[in-house]
Amino acid sequence: MTETLAEPAAPRRPDPREALLVTLAWYGAVVLALLAGSALFSGAVPPGCGDECTSDRDRWLLFGLYTLTPALFLAMLVSFVLLGLTVARRPVRSAAVAGTLSAVPVLLLGGLVSLVVR
Repeated sequence: MTETLAEPAAPRRPDPREALLVTLAWYGAVVLALLAGSALFSGAVPPGCGDECTSDRDRWLLFGLYTLTPALFLAMLVSFVLLGLTVARRPVRSAAVAGTLSAVPVLLLGGLVSLVVR
């Protein structure tokens, strides 16, 4: 009888669709955290201020609209490139790990915003 040695299995790549869902879940978590952060700000306008004053919550929402939205869009583009590189080139077996690695830009952005808001 001839014995055949089992060939080593090729490293399995994670499913790109599952990794994309993990990345998008991280983005959703950061966006929800930023929206929940708006509840920390008062919606009251200082008395005697007139029509030109805005509340802290209004300023936070404008900051989110004009600063965070473009930053999130740019972070998402970087994440998609990282996801493609992670899935194609690295021997990562888990879609959760690949998705989380590609979500590093938005996690850094969320951490930076939370430090600035304090």
